[in-house]
Formats: sequence, structure tokens, C-alpha cells
Amino acid sequence: MNAAWDRAFPDCISDGAGRRKGTTLKWGVRTLATLPWAQDIGRGWSEADLRQLLTGSSHALIVLDLPAGVPPLKELPKNTSVVLRHTRQSPLNPDKDPVLAWPSTRRKQFNRAEREGMTIETCSDLSLLVELHQAARLRKGLTSDEQALRNLLQELLLEPNTHAWAVRQSTGEVLAGGVFHGAEDGRCIYGFGGQFRTASPGASSRATVLLIGHAMRQAAQRGAETFDFGGSMDPGVDRFYAEFGAPTVAKQRLVRMASIWKPILRWRRPDLFQS
Repeated sequence: MNAAWDRAFPDCISDGAGRRKGTTLKWGVRTLATLPWAQDIGRGWSEADLRQLLTGSSHALIVLDLPAGVPPLKELPKNTSVVLRHTRQSPLNPDKDPVLAWPSTRRKQFNRAEREGMTIETCSDLSLLVELHQAARLRKGLTSDEQALRNLLQELLLEPNTHAWAVRQSTGEVLAGGVFHGAEDGRCIYGFGGQFRTASPGASSRATVLLIGHAMRQAAQRGAETFDFGGSMDPGVDRFYAEFGAPTVAKQRLVRMASIWKPILRWRRPDLFQS
């Protein structure tokens, strides 16, 4: 797990190996969970570790997002279930332009964005990056702790393998932006991003395509082996990512909850149940 999460959330629980899990209280439910905005709990957990975490904690709710490719537990502890999830990943090669491997529709959008005079630049404006990501979440009706996001991005931007860019249209206004960070397994992860809607049809979407293409090119040149689209389970966002030709990679979410809390959690957190 990226060290920025450790600094941004110093009060979370840590085990003897220095691995961290978030802890919080929501709707009266004591919760032990993957840290906010983290893709997973990190690698290095053995099956015995996971079993101990699931059975040895008194928290009413435990939510553990496992890294892609981690095999399932051979036997689930009591009150524990598996929610199947996925991310999308594309391989990177420093000798090949990743944009050329895209389906034709996405390549045409990338080229059109350049013809329209869109430009991309390094972005260190923390407030702008927070605003872009918050705008994307609010459009979908997703709650988000803006201060916690600001704290995390502030720490994440200090990491040498984190890069942020903003896309401007020819008139100078920012259309889209995103933060891309590394992982210990050679991935470049599209962790945070968003768009500002414009009157021009499709302009924001083309700006995001330009952003992703630039990020993939830069990651390949830096030696990243995989571009990870971030694992959004929103159907519309996932369809958008699928159109880059990125195949799905299965992930698991382990959920243990006390039976008494199931009714309220099924209402407030349907993502904790397999649909």
C-alpha cells in the first residue's frame, strides 16, 4: 500500500508488519475496513493473516478489499461472505505507444482532442484536483469526505511515483484532471480524477481520453508494467474504461458483519452484498 495512506490516516490500526486497516464508526456500527480511497489492503497477507483478522476482531463490520489475483480463502469464517469485484488493467511496454493499442473509437477521440487544441500540463493545484474528483462523485450522488480527500492527496502528491495532470481546452479553461499513483507491484493506478461539464458535446469525455493516454505514455516510459483503471464498479464508468480495450481482472471483497446489522447495511451499503 502506498505510504501516503499511512501519513494521511495515522490513527488507523496497524499490524506487526506495518500494514494498515482503516477503522471508523458509521451509523453506530464499529467498522474495520480498507483505508478510504485505497484500491486494496496491500499485498503480503497470508490466508492465516486474513482469517485471524476476520475472526479475531470485535468490530461489527469488517470490509477487506483484496488485491487483484489473490486466491479465495479455502473456507470462509462464520458470518463472512465474498463480494466479487473487478478492475481493468492494460499492459504497458516502454517500446510501444499504448494509445496505438486502443480501439479505433478511443484513438479518434484522442486525436480529435489534440486537433481541438486541448493541452495537458502537470498540476500541483491541490484545490483544483479535489474539486475535480468531488465533482465526479457528486454527479453520481456519492458521498465523499472532502477534507479527508484533501489530506490524502496532499500526502500522495509528495510521493515520487505520483503524477497529476490537468487538461485545458484551447481557450484555457480546465476540462479534466487526474492523479495517478504507483503501487509496489509495478502498476500505475488511475486513482482520482474528474471532469467539468461543458456546453460542447463530448468535450469533457475527449479531455479525459487525452488525460488517460498521456498518463499511460508517461507510466510506460517510467517503467510501469501495468496501467490500472482504478476498479470503479459504477456501470457507466466501467463501460467507459472497457472501451480502452482493458480486460477485467477479478478482485475479492471479504465482508464479515454481525447479523443484527444486516438490514441497515443492506439499505445503506448495498455494495457489501453480492448482487
